[in-house]
Amino acid sequence: MSFIGFVIGVVAIVSGVCVVGLRNPLYSAFALVTNLLAMAGLYAALDAHFLAVSQVVVYAGAIMVLVLFVLMLLNLKSESGRKLGFIRSAVALVIGCVVLLSALPPVFARFAGMSEVTVSDNARDSEGTVKAIGQELYTKYVAQFELSSLVLLIGVVGAVMLSKRRSVTLQPRAGGLVGGSK
Repeated sequence: MSFIGFVIGVVAIVSGVCVVGLRNPLYSAFALVTNLLAMAGLYAALDAHFLAVSQVVVYAGAIMVLVLFVLMLLNLKSESGRKLGFIRSAVALVIGCVVLLSALPPVFARFAGMSEVTVSDNARDSEGTVKAIGQELYTKYVAQFELSSLVLLIGVVGAVMLSKRRSVTLQPRAGGLVGGSK
């Protein structure tokens, strides 16, 4: 990869940290858009142009519009300034390091026997054309594809249900409305 790929990778990492670190949900959503666009840039740098375009259209476009609609429906405010404290932060850091260190050995074991020739041969066999991706998506992975759309639908319905707050209604009374003037 080139220097541009390195810069895009740094942007992806920084925006990913901002997604989980920012307290305002709207700023976090914009950081997620930046992260998704940086990932599309990384795909383009790796010559996976179909993935780059679909990343921009599907994720940075459609999914982020859905996320922003949910944020608008929920009318979320930024979090309060409550801090977790040193002990909770230290425990979270230790747990994160343990999870990362437990995930690294299987990854290294998987790629230990591969050489660059093996990786390039595997890449050539699975060309990644639009036709090949479409055939895999709509034959082998059709159930997962439909389940992911169902999960998105459930999220939208849940956001709408949460946004429907019960408002105080005026009850009719003999002398007029409760809370109203005569």
